[in-house]
Amino acid sequence: MSGLVELTDSDFAEVVRVIHSRFGIDLTKKRTLIRGRLNRTIQKLGYNDFGEYMEAVRADESGQQLLEMVDRLSTNHTYFFREPDHIHFLTETAFPSLWGRRVEAGLAECRIWCAGCATGEEPYSILIKLADEYGVGALPAHPIVLATDISKTALETARRAVYPDSRVAAAGNIVQRGYATQREGGEVSISPAIRSRVLFKRLNLMRTSLPFKNRFHVVFCRNVMIYFDQPTRRLLIERIQRHLVPGGYLFLGHSESMGRSVEGFEYIRPAVYRKSS
Repeated sequence: MSGLVELTDSDFAEVVRVIHSRFGIDLTKKRTLIRGRLNRTIQKLGYNDFGEYMEAVRADESGQQLLEMVDRLSTNHTYFFREPDHIHFLTETAFPSLWGRRVEAGLAECRIWCAGCATGEEPYSILIKLADEYGVGALPAHPIVLATDISKTALETARRAVYPDSRVAAAGNIVQRGYATQREGGEVSISPAIRSRVLFKRLNLMRTSLPFKNRFHVVFCRNVMIYFDQPTRRLLIERIQRHLVPGGYLFLGHSESMGRSVEGFEYIRPAVYRKSS
């Protein structure tokens, strides 16, 4: 098969409906993205058109084809220390407000959730910042960051923890600081000391109940809600609020601020909120 398979209006509407109903992701303005990314899948699997492909997705009782579809449609490019003011705010303001002068002691119980972690740059950036500030030895030996995403492919990259030099440039020389090793071909591999302190899990944020036993002190949900419509965003914020400790912090992307009046949260600064006690 050569060329692009045409995406009809009815096919587009069906993809949008299925992805929104199962994952809460709003693709109503992503027709070009859908056509481009799913064309490769359709041609690889040998389907003749989008209708035939969607019929196969619906018929797959295992749900694997649906997960592979959302995987291709939700993968997002990111890099180390994106929106770095949030990461600096952690050690300069958030942690001191949570534990006062006993931040190092508070680290033993610290729980951070990166919701929509993509390929892992965000959680690794957080841990590098904490290691810079408090020393690797001061961090608990167990994972203190839970990083979740809907994309299996993105999580595989995150667990592998190998990145091009260009993606880690904003983190400074992490090789010299002992947080990574240099590889051939212009890549670095994140060190076991950093990797061992983050746990990667696949998670659909639209689950009715989230599978957490303990509440978090900090939640990063940045550049995730841009994929959701307003009612879905509201539901997700309510779920996050339930899983934050009183006084815990929520970080959103700078392009998705909730404004200054959000029930259950105190506005701190653009895209930073604190759960009301």
